[in-house]
Amino acid sequence: DFKTACEHGFLGYPAFHIKHGSEFNNNVLEAFARRLPPRSRSDFGRYLELKGLNPDVEMTDFSLLGYVGAKLPDDGFEIVHPFDSATAPFELILEVAGFRYESEVPAAEIEKGDEITFTPEPDHKHDSGAIRIDRAGKKLGYVDRGRTQLLHSYLEKGHKVSGEVVRKNGTEQRPLIYI
Repeated sequence: DFKTACEHGFLGYPAFHIKHGSEFNNNVLEAFARRLPPRSRSDFGRYLELKGLNPDVEMTDFSLLGYVGAKLPDDGFEIVHPFDSATAPFELILEVAGFRYESEVPAAEIEKGDEITFTPEPDHKHDSGAIRIDRAGKKLGYVDRGRTQLLHSYLEKGHKVSGEVVRKNGTEQRPLIYI
């Protein structure tokens, strides 16, 4: 994946100078830790809640980065766990990608606990690997590209892949649905 990314113009994470064939290990955790809000912020507990964590949870910055994927609300960078060695069953929390533009269901009608289904869309006009997310037969959006390979592999092996809405938050202009 790294070689393919480089062929498509990936130059590495901006905080690191990558030399082909070398390992970068200088201040790596510190660079990624900047993608977490300071624990001293008065709303840090709310940040944890929005990520599905108890505000009293005790975890290291390294563990927290792994859990939240180092994702900031205003960029597309994220650390994605490949789940290469995961054995079914397991749980994974996903944000519904494209909800604001693709959903056939208004956010106000979506409730925590609503069942959702996953349907591969090999004829999708932009991405033949797309996996559609539906609630009661109506489209909510899609699985993000970083996780479609994982879900395809489980679907192809005949595993049952199911889900439910675990949280909705964001704003009226930018609602976020998590399954």
